[in-house]
Amino acid sequence: GAEEKIRIWEATVDEAAGRVPVYAGTAAITTGEAIALTQAAERVGVDAVSVLTPYFVSPSQEELHNHYAAIAAATSLPVILYNNPDRTGVTLKPSTVARLAEIPNIVGIKDPSGDLSLTWEMIRQSTDDFQVLMGRDSLIYAGLHHGAAGAIAATANVVPALVVEIY
Repeated sequence: GAEEKIRIWEATVDEAAGRVPVYAGTAAITTGEAIALTQAAERVGVDAVSVLTPYFVSPSQEELHNHYAAIAAATSLPVILYNNPDRTGVTLKPSTVARLAEIPNIVGIKDPSGDLSLTWEMIRQSTDDFQVLMGRDSLIYAGLHHGAAGAIAATANVVPALVVEIY
C-alpha cells in the first residue's frame, strides 16, 4: 500500500543523498489517490513524480486532462506523464499531451507505447521545453533521431554502458 511506497521513497531519497534525482511513481486509479501519493512523495523529498494513466478504467481524453491537471495543481514537483497503453488500456493522445504540456510543472512524458507515429506527434505538437522520453528500449535511437529528449530505460538498470553508448 501507500505506507510501503512511502518507506521505499524515504530509503531511496536517503541513499541517493542528493547525488542523483529520485523519481517516484505515484499512479493510482483515482485522481484523489494519485494526488495523495504525489503529495506524500513531495513530503519525502523526491525530485519528480512519474504518473501512469489510470488503469482498470476507461477515461476520456478530457478526463485524462483533468486528472493530470489536478495532480499538477496539487504539487510543486515536476510531473512526468506516463503513457503505457499496453499495460493500462488507456492512451494519451498527442493533442491531450500538448494541452498538458502547457501546465508549467508538467515537464515531460515517458512513452513506451512502441507506436513511433504517436511518439513523433507528441514531439511535434508539444512545446520545446516539454521532454518526450522513450520508454521502449529498442526504440531509443529512433526516438532520439526524431527529437525525443532521452529515455527512461529498463535496460539501463542491467547494462547502463550499452544504453549510454546509444547517445
